[in-house]
Amino acid sequence: MTKPMRTLDLETEFKRLEELIVSSETFFLAGHLNPDGDTIGSMLAIASVLKRMGKKVTLFSQDPIPENLRFLPQARSVRSRLPKGKFDAAILLECSVPSRGGALEPVLKRAGKVVNIDHHKTSEFYGDINIVEPHSSSTAEIVYRLFHNMTVKVTRREATCLYTGMVTDTGRFHFPATSPRTLEIASRLLETGFKFSRINDLLYATKACESLKILGRALESLELKYGGKLAVLTLKVKDFKDFDARSEHSENVINYGMMPPGVKAAVMFREESERISVTFRSRGHLDVSLVAKSFGGGGHRNASGCRMKATLDVARAKVFAALSRLLA
Repeated sequence: MTKPMRTLDLETEFKRLEELIVSSETFFLAGHLNPDGDTIGSMLAIASVLKRMGKKVTLFSQDPIPENLRFLPQARSVRSRLPKGKFDAAILLECSVPSRGGALEPVLKRAGKVVNIDHHKTSEFYGDINIVEPHSSSTAEIVYRLFHNMTVKVTRREATCLYTGMVTDTGRFHFPATSPRTLEIASRLLETGFKFSRINDLLYATKACESLKILGRALESLELKYGGKLAVLTLKVKDFKDFDARSEHSENVINYGMMPPGVKAAVMFREESERISVTFRSRGHLDVSLVAKSFGGGGHRNASGCRMKATLDVARAKVFAALSRLLA
C-alpha cells in the first residue's frame, strides 16, 4: 500500500473514490474494534448504496455489534470471520491504522485498492485513497458528503444508519465537533422520513440491565484527582463477571466522569484478560488525543482511547503521569 503525503487534496481523494466505486465490483468493508454507532452506521450505509449499484459487498467486524445497535438495517449481515478471495477494494472506516480494525492484513493484501475513511486527526495516511477530515463531526458525515458528491439519493434505511453515526459520535450534537454543516446534514436526513425519535429512544432511553449495573459499579469507583480536575473510573474483570456483562455494556460510562463540577478531563480504565482499555474525555482545548497517541491509540482532542498491555496498576501509573503533565 502506498502512503500518500498528508497534504493530499480532499476533493481529489473524493473524486478518486467515486471513480474506484464505479469501476469496481467487489468490496470489503470493516470498522474498528469494539465498534460504535458511527463505525457500524457508516459501514451499513455504504454497503446499502453499493448493493443498490449492483456491487458485491462483504462486511466485517472482528468484535460483535453491540446489542443497542442491532436494530440497524442489515446489521446481521456483518460477519466476524475474515473472508477468503480477492476484492477490488477494501474500505476501512474509523481505523486510524489498519490494526485498529483487527487482524485485517490478510484481506488487505488481497485487495486491489485500500481506502481509508476517517475523521480522527491521529489517522495515518495508509490507504491508496485517504479521505481523512478531522473537522467532520463523524465518519457518517463524511460518508454523506460522498453520497452527495455522487448524487446518490439516500433512502430511509440509509438515513437511519447515517443519523445513528452522527448522533452517537456527537453525543446528541453536544460535542464541539458539531458544526452548522453537521446539523444541516442531519436535517436533510430527517427529510427522508425515518423515525428519528424511535432511534433516539433505542440509543439513549433503553439500557440493558447489565449496562445499568456496570454503570453503578463504575460510579462506585469514581475518584477525583489533581485538585478535582481529573475524574477516574475503573472497571475490573470481576465487575463484568459479577453481572455477566460484556465490554459493550460499559459504552458511554466515561461520559459520567465529566459531570462533577470542575472536572477538566476524565479517564476510564477497563480491565480485560490480557490488557487494559483506556478511554479519555476532556473539555475545551485540553487535548487528550496526545496522551492516547503516546500509548499507541488515538482519536479526537476531547474523546480518545488506547489499549495497553500492562497490569491495571502499571497502566494507571503511566496514564496518570501523562495526564498530570497535560493538566499542568
